[in-house]
Amino acid sequence: MTTRRKALLAAAVALPMVLGGAGTAYAAHYQDKALPGSTVAGASVSGLTREALASAVRERAADVTVTLRSGSTSRTEHLADLGVDVDVDATVEAVLSPNASWSSYATSLVSSRDVSAVVTHDETALDDVVTELVEQAGKAGRDATVALAEDGRSFTVTPAVTGQTVDPSSFQDVVEQAAATLTSATTTLEFVDVTPTVTTAAAKKAAAAANAVIGRTVAISDGVSEHEASRRTKASWVSVPQTADGFGAPTLDADKVGAWVTSVAQDAEIEPTEGLRYVDAAGAVRQVMTEAVDGRTAANADALTSAVVTALGSAKAYRGELAYDTVPATWEEREIAPGAESLAYLAAVGEKWIDVNLSQHTMTAYVGADVALGPVSMVNGAAETPSSTGLFHVYYKNPLMTMRGSNADGSDYETPNVPWSSFYDGGIALHGAPWRDSFGYAASHGCINLPVSTAKWVYDFAPVGTPVAAHY
Repeated sequence: MTTRRKALLAAAVALPMVLGGAGTAYAAHYQDKALPGSTVAGASVSGLTREALASAVRERAADVTVTLRSGSTSRTEHLADLGVDVDVDATVEAVLSPNASWSSYATSLVSSRDVSAVVTHDETALDDVVTELVEQAGKAGRDATVALAEDGRSFTVTPAVTGQTVDPSSFQDVVEQAAATLTSATTTLEFVDVTPTVTTAAAKKAAAAANAVIGRTVAISDGVSEHEASRRTKASWVSVPQTADGFGAPTLDADKVGAWVTSVAQDAEIEPTEGLRYVDAAGAVRQVMTEAVDGRTAANADALTSAVVTALGSAKAYRGELAYDTVPATWEEREIAPGAESLAYLAAVGEKWIDVNLSQHTMTAYVGADVALGPVSMVNGAAETPSSTGLFHVYYKNPLMTMRGSNADGSDYETPNVPWSSFYDGGIALHGAPWRDSFGYAASHGCINLPVSTAKWVYDFAPVGTPVAAHY
């Protein structure tokens, strides 16, 4: 039947329907149903309600599969697993859209209308399937890459490898056609060559630029020594950004540069040393025990960091020097106890200390300038193994121990059960000597031998840190 004849017939049908009121009933019946002659992907849906139509399309779409063949292997997948789906709602709307026009009701009696399923794509899922298919076929290529070498001293290149990808006409087009026609399909995958996006030449150029940065000297002087950043350190500052089609210029991590500069600065910084001096009641300094020494702290670490980043970014080496701020030292002042000026140690008021007089072979314990015990006769080091002189401090105590050492002739000695030892200079201690019957002479290996009761008193009297002044 020609188009002209169909139109005439439709008009002939429509006129009586309108005149007789039948058209109104016809339109009401098909208001939300597929018109006569409606098909979806070749299957009739005439008269189906919106819900029934959606159900029919959904069921057919769920049954559609695509079998993919590649070499001796094959796999069958549903549409959704291949990144393609049927938009059921959009397909239903396409079927029912003519219902809005009165002429469509009339022409539906004498004509048919086929609607393809509306297809949607999940490009990410589709790409993932393509990648999987290529890898399974052993045809994957690879872009060239630039990475830090295992030794961390330079950047190296992994060359590009030319690969293949799935020809869209043998996969994507077939899957889309199967979805649009709601018909399962079988296809044999074809592969086409793919040129790597990032070439080996581009990677080599980027690596060379990064290694040039690493090769430039970066050194900072602390005023005495120059500290040069190692290749490994500089390499840790550098990164090679990857762009869509290659690599960008090497970049520097300013925070990492700053961390290195800060470490150099911290090593060069000096903590101030607090001085200790004894003063008399008038405030005059009578003795300096520890000299006060100013400290220093780096003042330009941030500026040096910026200078390093700027120099390397300008393809230049860099040498700089730390500048410092002075950290003034402080003094601890102790007032000498009245009368201590004439003693071997200028003790502060209330300070405990021990006087070891090697000429008199006596030991005296003091609190400030006041005698707490003594003088008590002792046995100090013999001429061959003399006791040391100077100002010391008790640093270790042991109530009972075995002492070992060397005699003047080089032979070894061992003395068990030595009581109440207070060590103040290496292996030299004030301790009890129960093996001696008399005291007041020089005969020991260097230690100060005391009566056991005196050694016990000293052990209890003098805590760790107590000054010991040994003199002739």
